[in-house]
Amino acid sequence: MCGLLGIVLAALAACGGEAAPETQVMPPGPVDAGPGETVRGEGVSITLFEAGAARSFDRREQAGEGKIFIAARLTIANTGTAVPAQGPDDLVLELPDGSVGKPWLVTPGSRLRDIGPPPGQELAGWRSWEVPEGTRAATLSYRPTPDLEIRFGISLSDEVRDRWNVVGDLRHV
Repeated sequence: MCGLLGIVLAALAACGGEAAPETQVMPPGPVDAGPGETVRGEGVSITLFEAGAARSFDRREQAGEGKIFIAARLTIANTGTAVPAQGPDDLVLELPDGSVGKPWLVTPGSRLRDIGPPPGQELAGWRSWEVPEGTRAATLSYRPTPDLEIRFGISLSDEVRDRWNVVGDLRHV
């Protein structure tokens, strides 16, 4: 693969073109899983089904100047005996520059409740954060108890939807 890249770069240089350096932003810190995966921890199981970026939700919520939203569809199952935490301080979106996304109340679908499910049950919904425009990677840190952290790495495509319709179920339009 490196040989092929070298050939392409040499060909561009020979033609007078300049090859743009490839910059791939990686999610910060260690990660346990990515979108589409489930992680089981002591007393809890969490699945990140999908994540994406949008400039607005429905017609009501618009990202601020120079900002976009990152939204994630999640399911959290209680496999223990205590109710897991899942409020804004427990589901944090970490950005590559060391900052965190601003939790947002409106989402592209049903908002995941701040209180975790009772033992033996699960809850599904969306969470979203306002982040600087141009953000292409983040890490969703879930801390259901003081002794447990589960981290999902999110890498976004260059696509930022203009609008994500808010619907009552877990589908987006």
